[in-house]
Amino acid sequence: ARAVPLGFPGYPAPLAKVPAPPPLLYFRGEWTEADANAVGIVGSRACSPYGVKVAGLLARGLARAGFTVVSGLARGIDGAAHLAALEAGGRTVAALAGGLSRIYPPEHEDLLAALLGHGGAISEMPLGHVPRARDFPRRNRLISGASLGVVVIEAAHRSGSLITARMAAEQGREVFAVPGSPLDPRAAGTNDLIKQGAA
Repeated sequence: ARAVPLGFPGYPAPLAKVPAPPPLLYFRGEWTEADANAVGIVGSRACSPYGVKVAGLLARGLARAGFTVVSGLARGIDGAAHLAALEAGGRTVAALAGGLSRIYPPEHEDLLAALLGHGGAISEMPLGHVPRARDFPRRNRLISGASLGVVVIEAAHRSGSLITARMAAEQGREVFAVPGSPLDPRAAGTNDLIKQGAA
């Protein structure tokens, strides 16, 4: 892992332009100039098969179109998006809430190892930092800040993915939401985003 201060070569240009960008980022893998064309994909950890399928379709399509897929390495939608981007031969970047030597969830260590050759991982936390609940909203602003826009797939009313969508809007990014069944509480937040004007 290496540390890259704000304003130095290798710091993600889109993230450098958001309000109060992290003064220091830790990297594994590589952030390239091509990664400036990135789209964030986020959603529920306890997602439905529909959510996993849509995440895969979108991530594969974006990767084949030359976009880097950014997500949070979490269970559910995040993991499906990273994996689909890799399967399509594309690039993907994981933003972590904890330090780069404290992978969460631990069962995604193999997924992280696979994506390091086709993108990388970023965190603003020191290497050994154990992620806490309050660290995840900070991580979410890395996802939105490093992306041109954010796609939310399945988010309940109190989902952390809605925090990512709000931060994306505050950062001047595009916000997209995938509609879901009005009977599924996992889609309540995304359906509300669409009512509020998300594409």
